Amino acid sequence: MHGKIFSYDEARALIDTVREKTEFANERLQAFRSMLRAVPGDSPKARKMNEWIETVIAEWSREILACGAVPKGLWTVDFDSGAGYFYCWTLGENDLGHFHNYEEGFQGRRPISDIQRRSTPHLLN
Repeated sequence: MHGKIFSYDEARALIDTVREKTEFANERLQAFRSMLRAVPGDSPKARKMNEWIETVIAEWSREILACGAVPKGLWTVDFDSGAGYFYCWTLGENDLGHFHNYEEGFQGRRPISDIQRRSTPHLLN
């Protein structure tokens, strides 16, 4: 995998920053989507608004990458544990409470407590 390797505590320490960046981007995106509904879909104004939406998402992705994390999908962030797992956070969650292995992705998310049950303490270093 690429990017920074995070301990659980390191990833968790970034959640407030990631949440703030994500909430701000989501608010901007929702505002543009609301304006977009009020204009004809094939108009120059609609095309411009779609460009703005793409820019919001691209800027958010760059900000998340700058933190060392990996943006996945819309408003989901993975933190590479370096041990075959990503710690995984998504908009609406208050804390870093899930993980998934590299192959499973978001659909394979499990609670962090499952790591402890698997007796793999190196994942929570």
